[in-house]
Amino acid sequence: MAMKNITDLNLVRQYLLGRLDEQADLEDNVSDGILFNDEMTDIVDSIEDEIIEEYLEGSLSSVDREAVDKYFLQPPERQEKLRFAKLLKHHFETKPSRYSGTKHENFVRVPVPWLSHFRTYGQFAALVLLIFSTLIYVIGVRRSQARLESELVQERERSSNLVKEAELLQPSMVPLTLVADRSRGAEIPIPQVEIKSSTRRIIVEIALQGGPSGPYDVRLETKEGKGPLWSARLSPLISSSGDARLLFDLPSRGIESDVYSLVVSSPTGALRRYDFQAKLAK
Repeated sequence: MAMKNITDLNLVRQYLLGRLDEQADLEDNVSDGILFNDEMTDIVDSIEDEIIEEYLEGSLSSVDREAVDKYFLQPPERQEKLRFAKLLKHHFETKPSRYSGTKHENFVRVPVPWLSHFRTYGQFAALVLLIFSTLIYVIGVRRSQARLESELVQERERSSNLVKEAELLQPSMVPLTLVADRSRGAEIPIPQVEIKSSTRRIIVEIALQGGPSGPYDVRLETKEGKGPLWSARLSPLISSSGDARLLFDLPSRGIESDVYSLVVSSPTGALRRYDFQAKLAK
């Protein structure tokens, strides 16, 4: 059922009395229609007034009265409506007659101009109209605020989901190739690697300058030699032409924007330091 075309007033009444809780889809449909369809505001207000009037008159069934007490009167604006209706009802029920039914001897009723009588009730009616209009305005503002807050929450959820989807589309690995060690001098620029929020591993390839084919000890240090931050014993990959290289993955967790050094120790004890600069993407 499309909420834009609600004509079943009894359905709205059942919703206001909390009787659609067991029908989640129908309840959500009615709720969205009331929240986002401005034409439904007058209809809902009318049904709310009808329920409150029947509640004060005592014409509701025991089941409906219990639903009003436990569910319908939970929102503060409906409680304000009920208090206002009670005040009006009490005023008209307890307002004494202008003239007592008992006449005393020699009682002479002072004439009261009809204009004064009309003015008194006219002022009271204007006051009632002002109070009621103010109440309706406050309720309308609260509903508009609730609708805007709901739309804001939905927009934030959509933005959060888009960010998560974008992160999933980004690769979780970045390559880093190291050819020259620190002994080559400062004329060779330090390789750089950019680490994004989606990066989980750095795939490192180190070209070995000859040497034995036995296992190499590799450790990660800061440029100043603090560490090791990570270490492993690795066997080189040797091509058919005799070129040797180390290929391994380095976890990116804990790496900050700084210069690091991978220290490679050959089976003969020779050390080579391969520097690189890590940059955290903003």
